[in-house]
Amino acid sequence: MSTTINPATNPIIQGFKSTTNGAADGTGVLILISRANKLLRGNLPQYLIDYTLSIQNSIFGDYPKKSDIAPSALFMGIFFIFLCAHLFIFFKNWSRGHKFWLSLLFAFYSLLRVLGFLLRIIWADDILKMRIGMTSSVFVIVPIVLLASFNLVLAQRIFTWRHPQLGSTKIFWTGMILIYLFVAGIVVMAIVGALIPYIYFLSQHRYNMCRQVVQAASVLSVLYSLLAMFLVIGAFLIKPIAKDKETWTYQPWWIQSFSPFYYVPKNSCKLAEESFINRDENSIDHVRIIASTTEMPHYNTIEKIHRVSSKSGQLTHNFSILLIFITTFILLLSSIFRCVSTFLEQQANASQSWIYRNWVMYLMFGALEVIVNLLYLIGRVDLRFYRPDKLSKNLLERRKSSVADLEHTSKGSKSDLEKNDVVDSNQDDTVVVNKNPTMTTNTTPNTDYRSSSSV
Repeated sequence: MSTTINPATNPIIQGFKSTTNGAADGTGVLILISRANKLLRGNLPQYLIDYTLSIQNSIFGDYPKKSDIAPSALFMGIFFIFLCAHLFIFFKNWSRGHKFWLSLLFAFYSLLRVLGFLLRIIWADDILKMRIGMTSSVFVIVPIVLLASFNLVLAQRIFTWRHPQLGSTKIFWTGMILIYLFVAGIVVMAIVGALIPYIYFLSQHRYNMCRQVVQAASVLSVLYSLLAMFLVIGAFLIKPIAKDKETWTYQPWWIQSFSPFYYVPKNSCKLAEESFINRDENSIDHVRIIASTTEMPHYNTIEKIHRVSSKSGQLTHNFSILLIFITTFILLLSSIFRCVSTFLEQQANASQSWIYRNWVMYLMFGALEVIVNLLYLIGRVDLRFYRPDKLSKNLLERRKSSVADLEHTSKGSKSDLEKNDVVDSNQDDTVVVNKNPTMTTNTTPNTDYRSSSSV
């Protein structure tokens, strides 16, 4: 930053400040750049650019320089590889009838990171491209919230595996949906609060309000990143309820391994659905859960996993739980660093805190998220947290129809059996009368005997 120019005495700087109607420093930069380009015909002096940046609010990762191009390009390439890897797993599974939609969402998250670092490279090449910089800032906020949401979905499946009845209730699902909607509102709130100061001239009061909005959203993001861990802990602390014993679960029993290079046999899911027609009639109202060889005595399983190819011969979720805890800790750490940066309220000059340095952002949103993606890919979350697709309506109707036919046949057989019992009973009574033909004659002498005695 230039130190030879005194903003208080520089006529150009004071001239531009006089057109802001007393707005707070650091607001309306888009308007100022547009006016400066028109007035100076695009030839902005470097000291004016430096001064404009020095009064902007500090941002996590700092405003990019030429030195940011190399690390941004590196992480752009890494996340592009992750994008391809997640898409490969999704379409490989799809070709085998194994649909894990989260893989597609992981790919979308990776795409956002690729675009974010690409925009940062463009912004570093020309710092006056503030619109591109604003878009880049959005791609810094959204992906980390997406990762926390993905983790919460995985934790939700652990909870339903432990508590199929409670985890499938409308109250539980409504609560989870409301949380996701609330977080979507937080993201919108954070984006609006962060971008408005760049677009409009604001008074100091309104500028502070925007900062407070961003601060509140940052705090809520920190708390949100912890929900996945709390939900997993709750799954083991909460005791099974009585209705769990009456619950039938439907797990992907055809998954034989969680190995990094394992894929389910082709059409195994479809074959399992077709075999569902021959299952117990109580299994129509089932709860879909993740695959596991762990015995759960508090609920009934339609089909247990009977053959696995893992070294231990077990499909357990100890690593699945550890994966959620590790990724939660990483996301929590990144969220805390960004949250702290919003409360310092410093300007982007040489005296700003080290927390705004670009290497901190590359560490949190680059290196640590690389670890998260490696855990997702190597840990094969598409197998560990896969639950079977919903059974088709036609299949369920066929199953219900067959159950109704069996009940009708059973009732008919029972009715015929009852009729036969009645006929047999009548026949038995007739035989008893025929076998004792003298019963009436025996009564008469007794009556006569009693009459003569009375006389």
